[in-house]
Amino acid sequence: MTLLMKALTFIPPKTGSGRPEMQQVNLPIPEPRKGEVLVRIHFAALNNFDLETMHGQRNKAIAKALKKTAVTSGIEMAGIAESDGARIKKGDRVFGYTNIFKGPWFHAEYVALKESKLAIIPSDFTSEGATSVIGGALTALTALERIARLKADDKILITGATGSVGVTAVQLAKHLGADVSAICHSSRADYAISEGAADVYAYDRKELPEAGNQFDVVFDAAPSLSFAKARKLLKPRGSYITTMPHFDVPGFFRGLVSSRKWGFLMESDTDEKRMERLRTLMAQGAFRTAIDSIHLLADAKDAFARQQETGKRGKILIDFR
Repeated sequence: MTLLMKALTFIPPKTGSGRPEMQQVNLPIPEPRKGEVLVRIHFAALNNFDLETMHGQRNKAIAKALKKTAVTSGIEMAGIAESDGARIKKGDRVFGYTNIFKGPWFHAEYVALKESKLAIIPSDFTSEGATSVIGGALTALTALERIARLKADDKILITGATGSVGVTAVQLAKHLGADVSAICHSSRADYAISEGAADVYAYDRKELPEAGNQFDVVFDAAPSLSFAKARKLLKPRGSYITTMPHFDVPGFFRGLVSSRKWGFLMESDTDEKRMERLRTLMAQGAFRTAIDSIHLLADAKDAFARQQETGKRGKILIDFR
């Protein structure tokens, strides 16, 4: 008898344009292949990639993916290993990230995932806490450690500082010893300070730091600035990093002739080295749980609706237990 699991799927309209229909379906539990581990998913997160799916921006990609799998959303999750790998053993609490373009995606009760994309959850993290950290922390690691090479006592400005990427960037920057300033909604100022920001500017009040070559790094996690605006806030050799480079193409060209640097990132995948670096930092206390809300699978539409709202405090999660 074939064992089934519950999952979310999106069915694009026949015209190819417009919003796809979100459905809950029953699917066969996947069988892990060589190098994969079967994971019983407890929690999976939402992010802007999933909103693009819901809004119909990925209809062509979804139609292609549906030929292989009905699960087309969800890139961060945590749960229990149901099979053995080389490092991970059955019964281990694990968290994982996937290739956002190729999958396999996580909005289901089970996934068979390459072991290199998994890590064991540190003992002082819950499964939901680990899920809330993964995507934002991997993005923050790339931006601050690999691109900006942030050092102790550097000054950094982070936009969208209470969203899932922004809050992990604030936490990591503080852990690395930087002087952190944040931009967020005025109602979230105290939260940003509690996570490590020394100074907070409210975007709803149109507040910005005064110009004057004061920041080593501007990490536009929202994104809400541009290289042109950030350049006025950066030191002569400072770096501007955006999570949405296609929103600031002129910035790329300005960066070619400026002493200030224009950088971008798109954390579309992961590997064992990055997952273990993340696990180590979590165990060291660099990252903390940042959950806005948790929704049951039956209430997935509410979760997606919340993901579209402003003023979130961390991750939106779906409970698949």
